[in-house]
Amino acid sequence: MSKRLMATLSIIGVISGIAFVIFLTQTLLAPLIEKAEWFPENGILGIIAWLLLYVALTLLIAPASLHKFVSGVLFGFWGGWIIAFIGACLGAILPFWLTKKYIYKLVDRRMQKKPTLRALKTAVGEDGLRCVFLTRVSLVIPYPVLNYGFGLTDVTWKDYLIGSTGMIVPSALYAYWGSKAADISVAMSEGGRDWTYWTALVASIVLTIWIIVYLRRITLAHIALDEGN
Repeated sequence: MSKRLMATLSIIGVISGIAFVIFLTQTLLAPLIEKAEWFPENGILGIIAWLLLYVALTLLIAPASLHKFVSGVLFGFWGGWIIAFIGACLGAILPFWLTKKYIYKLVDRRMQKKPTLRALKTAVGEDGLRCVFLTRVSLVIPYPVLNYGFGLTDVTWKDYLIGSTGMIVPSALYAYWGSKAADISVAMSEGGRDWTYWTALVASIVLTIWIIVYLRRITLAHIALDEGN
């Protein structure tokens, strides 16, 4: 596969992911979101239930941006930011653990005859903290997919947990956009999409493309190292 084709497919993948999140938010999940007022109305019980729902949705690979955004709508900026960040951190742990425990060895054996994938797995593991942090900061890389994906690499628990603190950035942004809406119906129709939204989105796309180029570079470096040995 040529470099140009890989870059094109990567960009198409990012744009498709954004479109999919918007589609889910505005259509399939809208009726459920409109009933979410129960959570802030029930104090600590509602917050705990909202966090548990967050963890359950991450296991099902539901768009995390939706949960962060609605957290801002329901609990305001500061409360929504804290709750979204805690929920994101909790939701990141179980998928990573499940993948490491039950799938990692199987995939690792299958990668033995695929030098590119093996090199990528090793490269991400060796630069785990940076890779995890940068991908967590991005608004457009699917967060739930990363939870499982990093479990297939050599990323350590330490690098994974510390790197996941990067989610504080998207948690703050989505909570802010959500908090600007007066209620759920307004949030669904407007989505808080002012200049800050589009600026952050463009910056995230640029960051994501840079991450793709960076991962490709360190992967090729590991392939060359393996061939040299």
